[in-house]
Amino acid sequence: MSAINHEATVRIETALSRYPLHHLSKAGGNAITLREGEVRWEVKHSPGPLGYRLDTLIVSRKLEQAGHPIPRLVRLGSLGEICRNLGLVEGGKIKADVKRALFENAAAFIMARITYRTVDGVERTVEFGTTRYAVVLTGETLPDGRRAYAVYLVLTDLYREILDTALTRPLDYGYLRELPPIAGRWYELASFVVFGAFKHRRPTARLGYGEFCAHAPQTRYTGSGPMRKQMAKVHAPHLESGYLAGVAFEATTDREGRPDWMMAYTPGPKAWAEYRAFTGKGRPVLLEVTPTPSRPEPQPEPTGLERELISRGVTPSVAADLVRDFPADQIAAQLERLDWLRETKPKRVKDLGAYLAEAIRKDFAPPAGFRSQDERAAAERAELAQQERAEQARRTKARAQAEQDRVWAYWEALPPERRATLDAEALDQAAPADRVEYEAAVPSVRRMLRTAFRAALIRRRLGLPAPEGQEGP
Repeated sequence: MSAINHEATVRIETALSRYPLHHLSKAGGNAITLREGEVRWEVKHSPGPLGYRLDTLIVSRKLEQAGHPIPRLVRLGSLGEICRNLGLVEGGKIKADVKRALFENAAAFIMARITYRTVDGVERTVEFGTTRYAVVLTGETLPDGRRAYAVYLVLTDLYREILDTALTRPLDYGYLRELPPIAGRWYELASFVVFGAFKHRRPTARLGYGEFCAHAPQTRYTGSGPMRKQMAKVHAPHLESGYLAGVAFEATTDREGRPDWMMAYTPGPKAWAEYRAFTGKGRPVLLEVTPTPSRPEPQPEPTGLERELISRGVTPSVAADLVRDFPADQIAAQLERLDWLRETKPKRVKDLGAYLAEAIRKDFAPPAGFRSQDERAAAERAELAQQERAEQARRTKARAQAEQDRVWAYWEALPPERRATLDAEALDQAAPADRVEYEAAVPSVRRMLRTAFRAALIRRRLGLPAPEGQEGP
């Protein structure tokens, strides 16, 4: 028995998701054009399979969790989180591919005229040309002025309006995540007719091959052999899981007379269980089928922080849990404290991995005497600044002494008659207030002032500055 609860379900809006946005094969073109009566749908610069997985497994999930009304800003998480949620091995190239796919999704320009039914039961026709959202990467500035600490989407107004008003249909998120892109797209489109068959108690659900090719999109074949071979790959995961119990093809032609086939599906126990889970009352609803075996996914390589933990004795699985469950700065702080203990008190910690895991879980306080790298760096900067100030004072003192020596040397070199003349000139050039003070002073003060006047004159002759409080010869 297995259960589908709200967390395992994603509700997809039915207005835009009926129409193709991504090319799901590497051989796909760059633009998509669809004409169906009054419906017109064109996509410029259509993204590829990775963009489809981003939209269905990440964006749709985040929109589901955001609730209504849909906010303008939707947080996706870091590029590393996105990679892990996609089941991708995190690495530089993978992150670059994901970033490029995000930008390709954002750049997909849609020109359309479509009709859809709103949650109020009103049929609405809209004609527009727009993208769905913009992407803001970690470290960039969000529209509200904040710095983005994750990858964000900035939804356009029309896209938000459609998301808030269009009808939705539930999909099993866990099942969708297991499927390759083209089989996942079939599940999105076929869910309409499969649920309709259950609702109206019909034994089969019917979907036109040509219609599916146009809405997937995928190459449309006109021969029965290539068509069956192509669709066998699409149907295989659903037959294996029990979503489908059988597939039959009925030859027909489309409106233009081209060969076509009506694909008649017999829903399997998984589809029936899904219908009951999504339409039943109360939670949880048990599924009366054996859970589909999960396809083995590649084990992601440890992240940088996980590798740091593993190198200190933490097991890979515990390291992954710690990185997932605790803030990176908390883990980094405990790593630094452990390294300090290993260096200063090597006998204190015997089992490094166990101690580190417990320290992270309980957020141990810093050990006595510990100083973080930032604190040590700040102390080193303060010491360097103090040394620089002391050196500056020494240089200033040495310069002042050298200037003083030059003044004395100048005075000592003068003959007596020149000394008397210089003293008279120095007194004459003194400020009027200083001369008044000199005339009123007692002999000992006069000698001190005369020495200061003399030193000031000699400094001017030598081109030296007059330091404050400096005594002359």
